[in-house]
Amino acid sequence: MSEDTTGPFTFRVEISPEHVDAIAPRLREALAASGNDGDMTRRAAAVAEREEKLRRDQEELERRARQLTEREAELGSSTEMTASERIRFAERRHHIELSEHEIESRSDELLHREAEFEADVILREDRLERWRSELTELEEHLERRERDLAGYVDQLQGAVSYSEPLPSPPGITELHRRSA
Repeated sequence: MSEDTTGPFTFRVEISPEHVDAIAPRLREALAASGNDGDMTRRAAAVAEREEKLRRDQEELERRARQLTEREAELGSSTEMTASERIRFAERRHHIELSEHEIESRSDELLHREAEFEADVILREDRLERWRSELTELEEHLERRERDLAGYVDQLQGAVSYSEPLPSPPGITELHRRSA
C-alpha cells in the first residue's frame, strides 16, 4: 500500500456551545498562528453573539410563559368578570330593558285598545237596548191604535147599518175627554 503524504491532513473537531467560551482563547491563538484569524474569529464571535441572544430570548419567553400561566390561574380562580364580559353583560341588560319596555308599551297599548273595544260594545248594546225599548213602546202604541181603529170601524159599521150618527174617530174622543 502506498501512502500519499503529499496531500493536506484535515482534522475536524466539533465543539458544543457550552464549551466555546472555555476554548475560545486557545482557538484564537491557534487560528492566529495558522493565519486564518480574521474570518473565523468574526464568524465565531457572530455565532457566540447569536447564541447569547438566543439564550436571552429563551429566558424572556420562559419568564413571559410563567407570567401568562400566573395570570391564567388568577383569571381561572377569580369570580370577577373581565372588562369584555362586563361590557357584553351591560349590552345584554340594556337590550333586555329595551325589550321589556317595548313589551310593556305594547301591553299597555293592547289593554287600552281592549278597553276602547269593550266600551264601544257596551255603548252599542245600550243603544240597541234603548232602540228595543223605543220599538216596544211604538209597537204597543201601534197595537192600541189598531185596537182603537178596529173599534171605530165596528162603530161605523154599526152606525151605518142602524142609521145612527157617526161616532167621532179614535183619538178625538180622547181629546174631548181630556179637555172636559
